[in-house]
Amino acid sequence: MLKFLKNTALFLCFAIVIICLLQALISFRIKGKSVTGYDTLDVTSGLNADLVLMGSSRCWAHFEPKFFEDTYKLKTVNIGVNGHSELTASILRLENYLAKNKPPKFAIFSFDPLITPGSFDENDNFTNKNDYSRFAFLPSRENADFVNYFKFDASEKYIPLYALFKYQLFRDCVTLEKSSLFSEGFEGNNEQWDTVKIPVSDVMKKYFIKNSQIKPLEKQLKELKTLCGKNNIRLIFIQTPVYKSVYNRSAFEKSATIAKSVGIHFIDVSSSPIRHDIRNFYNSAHLNKNGIDQMNKLLKNEKQLAAFFKINP
Repeated sequence: MLKFLKNTALFLCFAIVIICLLQALISFRIKGKSVTGYDTLDVTSGLNADLVLMGSSRCWAHFEPKFFEDTYKLKTVNIGVNGHSELTASILRLENYLAKNKPPKFAIFSFDPLITPGSFDENDNFTNKNDYSRFAFLPSRENADFVNYFKFDASEKYIPLYALFKYQLFRDCVTLEKSSLFSEGFEGNNEQWDTVKIPVSDVMKKYFIKNSQIKPLEKQLKELKTLCGKNNIRLIFIQTPVYKSVYNRSAFEKSATIAKSVGIHFIDVSSSPIRHDIRNFYNSAHLNKNGIDQMNKLLKNEKQLAAFFKINP
């Protein structure tokens, strides 16, 4: 019996060593890389961009760094958080970026009625949590707040490999098959809208900012403004198009009112010609490549944006 217990203990020790070694090897393999295309916390480390693009998937899918680099000669990075319209996610993502880079000169925040206030402590939106599970085990000081936002538990943080297997990311970490996707922080979509698969509807309107959320949103926008101010970052909001079935004039005008209330410059490129042409979208809230090109033509001729960058139009 004693020999059995001894062998069992030895086996367990050996297994723990192997698991820890595998975790260390995988951590080394994925260091500084994106595993899925969305886990860009470390990929953007040391970029020291001049311009940072922030927001939800509408930032991630609409703002192409190359356009701003070519037009305004500014090194640009997109740190949009796909699937997260809560302002808290964007603030945490910016803080994470600032912990690993020199502050940018400029920041553009994708702001519209789909942006809502969130909670730093009680977040319940876990979209793409599996993508960020690669950061869960012994998170670095810089990544800790973002990891905590997704509420990874103690076992996921301290048991080697557990988070990777639980969120089915182990294979992706080993193969890195998806590591090259969206490397510049931009998910441009060339597809036309498949209205059979995704019917035209106005369902996105139910996610518009409610009147009861305006004050909390303004408070968090001021926090974002303060964060940028402390780092000498010039901040501007840009409102991008949605398809006409989702557009509501009152709601989209409210964005400008909220921006004015917190003292942030605001540009609206949700123009009627773009939002009335279904060929510009791959779903009701996201432009495809054709729509982005149309939007960029407006931005290129936008005098307020040129003045913001202190460039003559």
